[in-house]
Amino acid sequence: MPTLSDSIVSSSSRKLAIRVRPDLKARRQRYQGRVYWVVKDPVGLQYFRFEEEEFAILQMLDGESSLDEIAEQFERDFPPQTIRVEELQNFIGMLHRSGLVLSDTPGQGGQLKKRRDERKRKEMFATASNVLAIKFKGFDPERILNFLRPVGRFFFSRPVTIFNLLLVLAAATLVTVEFDIFRSRLPSFHSFFNAQNWLALGATLAVTKVLHEFGHGLSCKHFGGECHEMGVMFLVLTPCLYCNVSDSWMLPSRWKRAFIGAAGMYVEVVLASIATFVWWFSEPGWLNYICLNVMFVSSVSTIMFNANPLLRYDGYYILSDLMEVPNLRAKANQILVRKLRQLCLGLEPQEDPFLPKRHQTLFALFTVASFIYRWVVLFSILYFLNKVFEPYGLKVIGQTIALASIWGLFAAPIWKGYQFFKVPGSLNKMKRLRLFLTLAVVAGIIAGVMLIPLPSHVYCPFEVQPRGATSVYVESPGRLVDVAVQPGDRVEPGQYLAQLENEALRMDILQMESQLAALEAELASLERLRLRDETAAQSIDSVRETIAQTKNQLAQKQQEWDRLTITASVAGTIIPPPPAPDHPVDPEIELPEWSGSPLKPENRGALLSPEGPRNMLCQIIDDDAWEAVMVIDQDDVDLVQEGLEVQLLLEEAAWHEFDSHVEHRATDAMDETPKRLASTSGGPVAAQPDPDGVIRPISTSFQATAPLDNSTGLLRNGLTGRARITTPNRTLGQRIYRYLSRTFNFDI
Repeated sequence: MPTLSDSIVSSSSRKLAIRVRPDLKARRQRYQGRVYWVVKDPVGLQYFRFEEEEFAILQMLDGESSLDEIAEQFERDFPPQTIRVEELQNFIGMLHRSGLVLSDTPGQGGQLKKRRDERKRKEMFATASNVLAIKFKGFDPERILNFLRPVGRFFFSRPVTIFNLLLVLAAATLVTVEFDIFRSRLPSFHSFFNAQNWLALGATLAVTKVLHEFGHGLSCKHFGGECHEMGVMFLVLTPCLYCNVSDSWMLPSRWKRAFIGAAGMYVEVVLASIATFVWWFSEPGWLNYICLNVMFVSSVSTIMFNANPLLRYDGYYILSDLMEVPNLRAKANQILVRKLRQLCLGLEPQEDPFLPKRHQTLFALFTVASFIYRWVVLFSILYFLNKVFEPYGLKVIGQTIALASIWGLFAAPIWKGYQFFKVPGSLNKMKRLRLFLTLAVVAGIIAGVMLIPLPSHVYCPFEVQPRGATSVYVESPGRLVDVAVQPGDRVEPGQYLAQLENEALRMDILQMESQLAALEAELASLERLRLRDETAAQSIDSVRETIAQTKNQLAQKQQEWDRLTITASVAGTIIPPPPAPDHPVDPEIELPEWSGSPLKPENRGALLSPEGPRNMLCQIIDDDAWEAVMVIDQDDVDLVQEGLEVQLLLEEAAWHEFDSHVEHRATDAMDETPKRLASTSGGPVAAQPDPDGVIRPISTSFQATAPLDNSTGLLRNGLTGRARITTPNRTLGQRIYRYLSRTFNFDI
């Protein structure tokens, strides 16, 4: 009776009806001092790296040789190495699954269809697990790249590259040296990301990413590679291109491969540098704003995404090329999984010739760092989208994207864990003690998440205001000619503060006094003529009525004149008024307005009016008492109670932290947003004016106050900052439940 061994031997001596695909392309290269062959599948645009022995076996598959003959040929070519038939069968099976060999045996169509369906399922799973970067297959850009090849040859030439690097250095130097001015010219978050700028920002992102991908494609052509795939990609909800330059693996020089990986960032950084200079030297307008968009998109995407090797973008491929480790993340992930299985489950790892032998701990740490950074970037993007959508009541869009993205990060590990444990006999291979210890640690972590309370804070903006202040307003328009007090002076009721001058009002009073004198003279004349002239007697009543009207008008004008002299209504200390937003003017049409406090000497002669935001001369407070008026979003207001501790930081004095407590929290929603905090004035609170010109908050917000101690002398009226309210400790489980209950309505 023939045994299984006899069966294997007999089958291994028969002709193997498998042959290598004739259209494959191969290049001999050296990685870390060893010879490898890179094989390209020109149809599937896939690339494989084989050791010299593996590539030799691939070449021996001619459809005529048997497994025994291939093994004998292998041992003759690579003494003293030997190879068993079973090893050959496993290797050839891998080649068949990779689509590198052809088989003449029947039933191949079903296997090919099964392989295609499996690949499509993996692609769909990858798309669903990364909703922030969705790829769609596109077209072959070879014709376009060949047409643009002279441009690439010029742009990537050595002199132009040196010039561009100097340009980037100059732009970075400009921003560093003039950073304070640079930051002051930047718009606020809500003004930059408002709905009016979405189209321009999206168009900028799309155009820069198209140029980025053409940078990859043209650099690949420049160094002799090919590019056969360019398609559409939705990156953070914005359509742009992607370019497949995997053909760079056919290049023998790792520095050229790394340059191709960096070419897209090189293009974006050059664009950002040019935009920086244009933005810096241009006046506000569309060109200025577009350049700001280019600066933001190119710099943020380069720093946070492309240049960072922890994400699978350009920086990752550059690191992979320089380290000469293809599929760096997959191998690092595999090393971490093997170490976790050994540590947590007691499973001894099997020998894998394709994994790096040295520095495996560093590869495992690379996987951990990549995982953490992906979470950081994901939450940064989701926080950004939430802040952009929030003012327009579209937070549900950001929350939906958040759930889909978080599911994408969890789905793959959960699925792989399920695939591992469903294998029959996998539990029997584990060491029970390590398994129970691992389960105990996991249970402890879950218990900690659900039971251990952690510090909790609510962050919100605030504005400094005096407590119980009496505002001194301008009641009659005029030019400021004299100021008798300065901030910090003590005044008494009725004390003279300032004098305004109104030449037009003075002329009106003089004219009315002259008109009144003429009317009184006319009345006296009519009184003398009334006995002789009947017409004069009839005019007396009319003149008397005109005199009464003129006296009334003169009295009103005199009251306006008296109001030009401003006095204190209460006793207290003088403080300057809160800063009013500057009104933009066209210097070619009108003169600029005064700025700052009207009490400053440089504002003598300034025109003050009871209308508009600049109608306050000063304020009078009983003592040096101040408070922070905080604006709390409705999502957090239920966590804030009176008496809670508050730490406050001023934007203009971030080195000093003020300690206080919540003295009062409003129960009614805020009707009007403080001007200094409103996004219309560059503040952090999303707001918009209503038809009456009142600045209303877009999302429901509440006010709370906290007293401030001005022993440092840093406080001034109208200063803004950020407050941190210490709320009762909460567990992570409570926070997750609160978020889900506020995000979704589970009522039926």
